[in-house]
Amino acid sequence: MSHPAPTPMMTQYLGLKAEAQDCLLFYRMGDFFELFMDDARIAAGVLDIALTARGEHEGKPIPMCGVPVHAATVYLQRLIKAGHRVAIAEQVESPAEAKARGGSKALVARAIVRVVTAGTLTEEALLDARSDNWCVAIGEAGGLVAIAAADVSTGRFEIVEVAGDAVEAELARLGGAEVVASEASAFEEAATTLRPKIDFDSGAGEARLKRLYGVATLDGFGQFGRAGLAAAGGLVAYLEHNAKGTMPFLRPPRIGRAAETMAIDAATRESLELTCTTGGVRKGSLLDAVDRTVTGAGARLLGADLGAPLMDKAAIDARLDLVRLFHDDQAARERLRSTLRALPDIGRALGRLAAGRGGPRDLGQLRDGLDGAWSLGERMDAIVDPPVLLRDIAPRLRGHGALIDLLKRALVPSPPIEASDGGYIAAGYDAALDDLRDAGAGGRRAIAALEAEFRTATGVTALKIRHNGVLGYHVEVPARAADPLMKPESGFTHRQTLAGVVRFNTPCPARSRGEGVAGWRARTGGGGGASGRTDRAGSGRARCDCGDRGCPSAARRRGRAGRARRGRRLGATFAG
Repeated sequence: MSHPAPTPMMTQYLGLKAEAQDCLLFYRMGDFFELFMDDARIAAGVLDIALTARGEHEGKPIPMCGVPVHAATVYLQRLIKAGHRVAIAEQVESPAEAKARGGSKALVARAIVRVVTAGTLTEEALLDARSDNWCVAIGEAGGLVAIAAADVSTGRFEIVEVAGDAVEAELARLGGAEVVASEASAFEEAATTLRPKIDFDSGAGEARLKRLYGVATLDGFGQFGRAGLAAAGGLVAYLEHNAKGTMPFLRPPRIGRAAETMAIDAATRESLELTCTTGGVRKGSLLDAVDRTVTGAGARLLGADLGAPLMDKAAIDARLDLVRLFHDDQAARERLRSTLRALPDIGRALGRLAAGRGGPRDLGQLRDGLDGAWSLGERMDAIVDPPVLLRDIAPRLRGHGALIDLLKRALVPSPPIEASDGGYIAAGYDAALDDLRDAGAGGRRAIAALEAEFRTATGVTALKIRHNGVLGYHVEVPARAADPLMKPESGFTHRQTLAGVVRFNTPCPARSRGEGVAGWRARTGGGGGASGRTDRAGSGRARCDCGDRGCPSAARRRGRAGRARRGRRLGATFAG
C-alpha cells in the first residue's frame, strides 16, 4: 500500500534529523522548539510533558511534543543531565525572504546551528559555577598516547602525554563531562563519543591548530608530539562539528607532563574522596571540607589543584610561600577576599561572548571583572617583599585599559541578561540613540498630558488612552460614563462597545497639540475625528482624518501595520 508523499515541512525535518544522527532534534517553529517521532517520545518521558500527534507519516500518526523557546535552557538542562545530546535547528531566513525565494507557500529554511552536549556547554544555567566542565579527547600515534582537554566555558585548553597504563588515572583526574576518541582507538570503552579516525590524524591535527590560531608554526606554544597533535586535532574537530561554524573560545594550549603531578587511579581517587564522595556528590568530600573560596573560579582552581597534587618541590614551596603570606597577614587576607567576592566570573562570561552566546550582562561582567582585576593588581603591588608567585601574578592583572573605558562609557551599570530586553546602552554614548529615546519618552509624556486634558474636558476621571492592533490609539471610558462622549458635539467618534467599556477616536492629536478639546470642537465643527485605525482597504495604509499622510500619528500606524503584516506572514509560514 502506497502512502502519500511527506509534506515539505516533514521532508525538511527528516533531512535535518538525518544530519543530527543520534541527537534529539529541536526543530524551531515560531515560539516553540518541536520534537517529532522517536525524539518526541524520548523527550516527553524525560521532561514530563504532553505527547501529542500531528499529521501522518507512512500511514502512522506523527508523535510530537514541544518546549517554548524562551524556556528552552531549562529543558536542555534536564535532557543533558539525562545523558542526551541535542541538535538545535533554527530558522535561517525570514518569512519574507522565503516568499521572495519560492512564493507564498515557500517553507522557511532551517539549519542546525549548534549541537548541545555535556562537554560543550557555555550557558550559566547549565553549568556548576564551582566545577570545571572538561571535554576530553584521547589521541594515539606512534605507540604513544596523549589527552587533550578543553573547558569551553572558560577557554582552558591542556594537552598532556601519558603512558598507556596511566590513561585511566588521567581521565579520573579530569572527570570529563565527555570523552571523545577515534572509532579505531584502543581506549574505545573509556569514550562516551566516537568520531571518525581521520579526525585524529596527527598531520590533520597540526593543520587544524594552525588554522584555529592563525599561525604558520606551533613552536610558540611548545613542543608537540604526534600523539598530542592527534588528541588536540580530534578535540578541535569535535568542537567544530558541534559549534556549526561558531567555534568556542580556546586559549593557546598548555602542554603538561604527567610527571608534574601525582597520578592517582580512579579506584584510589574514589576511596580518598578528594573532590567528590563515593556517591558522586561534592558534599562530604575533602574539597568540600577545605573549600573557603569566595568565587566560582577560585573553587574550580582549588578543585583542580587538590585533584592533582604537585610532584616538584620548588613548585610546592612557591605555593606554600604564597599561602603563608595571607595566612599570617589577616588584614591583607580579608581585603583580598573582599575584593575577590565582588568580582564576576569573567572567564565564563568571556567564553559565552566568544561563542556568540553572550548578552549585555556578560559585557558588564567583562567590564567589572577587568576593572576589579586592575584594582586587585595595584593592591598586590603594594605588598612588601612579595613571594615569587605573587610577583608573577600581579602584573598579569592589569591591562585592557582602553576596553575598560569603552565598556564603562557604553553600558549601563547593571545591563539586562538579553539584548532583546533593551536599555543596556548608557545615555550619552550614542547621540542618535539618545535622540530616539528622547522622542519615545516625549511621546509617552504627550500621551499622558493628552489623557489628563481629556479627563478635565469631559469630567470622566476614569478615561484612559489605550492602544491595540485594530483601533490603534483610542480613548476608552467605562460604559456608565460614555454618554457625554456619544453626543455629536463632543468631538469624539464612537468606535466600539464592549461589556464594560466604550471606545472612541478623537481628532488628530498631532494636529491639535496645544489647542485643547475646545479648540478641536471649534475647528471640526463639533464632529469627526481621527480614525486611529489601519485602513484594510488601503493595503494597510494608516488613515487619519486630518488628511495629512505626513502626520506623525499616521506614520506610527503605518509602522504598526507593516509589523502586523509581517506577523501574519510568519504565522502562515508556520502553518505550512
